[in-house]
Amino acid sequence: MKFKTLMLTGLASIAVTACSSAPKIPQLDLGVLQEVQNLEVVPATTNNKAKLTKFLDKCVIEFTGDIGENRVVEQWSFKGMGLMNAGSATFQRDGTSKAEKFNLHDANVQKNFVTLRDHFAKEALDQCN
Repeated sequence: MKFKTLMLTGLASIAVTACSSAPKIPQLDLGVLQEVQNLEVVPATTNNKAKLTKFLDKCVIEFTGDIGENRVVEQWSFKGMGLMNAGSATFQRDGTSKAEKFNLHDANVQKNFVTLRDHFAKEALDQCN
């Protein structure tokens, strides 16, 4: 009986410790750190979401959303707080598409990057250093 009580107490302690010490943002070597949805962005989009993914040498934010009849996909590559590369692709209902590489030195591009980056938790972004 003592052994059974001791085992149950030990298992309960492990379960409580595991639940209370689990981080909200997983610590990953590679993979999706966080995904957010329904962002308020300019220009206004519907059905939008942004996903923060960690790679070996950088992190990437992929933003997708609908503008009217078009689907827009943006990718923002960065390390730490520095933007390395960014661009977008617009897919139209008629099957055509258009791609654009962003000018990283443009003040509006930098502002948009910071605004988008700020939608993610600090703990997730800290893994991008």
